[in-house]
Amino acid sequence: MKTILIPTDFSDISKNAVAYGFQLAQNIGAEIKLVHVLEIYKFAAGTSEAELISTILPAENIQEMEDTARKSFDNFLSDILPRVSTTVPYQTNVITGHLVNEMVVQSALPGIDLIILAVSGSQDLMTRFTHNTISAILSEAQCPVMVVPSNFAFRPMKQVVMASDFQKEELDMIANFLNSFNVFNPQITILHVTNRPVDFRTELKMAGMKQLVTEKTHYHNFDFRLKNHKNVVQGIIEQTAGADLLLMLKEHEGFFKSLFEASKAEKITHYLKIPMLSYRIENFAN
Repeated sequence: MKTILIPTDFSDISKNAVAYGFQLAQNIGAEIKLVHVLEIYKFAAGTSEAELISTILPAENIQEMEDTARKSFDNFLSDILPRVSTTVPYQTNVITGHLVNEMVVQSALPGIDLIILAVSGSQDLMTRFTHNTISAILSEAQCPVMVVPSNFAFRPMKQVVMASDFQKEELDMIANFLNSFNVFNPQITILHVTNRPVDFRTELKMAGMKQLVTEKTHYHNFDFRLKNHKNVVQGIIEQTAGADLLLMLKEHEGFFKSLFEASKAEKITHYLKIPMLSYRIENFAN
């Protein structure tokens, strides 16, 4: 792994994600790229970014906002770095644009291997990393995305739960994950939760997954679980008790459709208690 990208809005919620990122980078030998996005306009149909900026704010005002953001970085990091005791190389960047769009663009840059996002543990805390923003970045980013709850302190990834939907791309995900994080020598529990009775066909799929994982990864620190639960999301979350990370494909429809469906009362802040690392099938296109 080369570079971890972490967007920040200088909030306490974001501060925890940045601290987590620095400690993770220290363990895996990565660098940190911190980005603050100045959203000084709202998109309008048929209007370019440059046109919107030029009509709303003069150049000197934009420059002043960028200078203020750079000073905010100094104050922000002066509180974090002494606490994490890290020697990780890092850079700070202030860019103008739309947060989601800029994260998608940044995620496609050479050397960017992971995005870390902050998520509030309370709906009352103010942050730009809202439910919708996180969902959009997870859906569109060109690299894996990790979501870190605001009250979760870094700890080595010794216990990892991988939520499986029996997709062949999960084998690529496991290989990619181990390539990046094998320094932790994690115990990986491959979990399939279904809201239907566990029948012979499901057991056969799990047996096939077990064989393929062992053959393809040449890694043997795996555990395999089949669970039945009327709510797939709750069933997966319950199985992460004591774990250090939840790993899954974004295309795991049973989980993400329920987790991010706007019409549901449950939100990601209600469910997610540990970091979640999400890959997209497109991440393995090359």
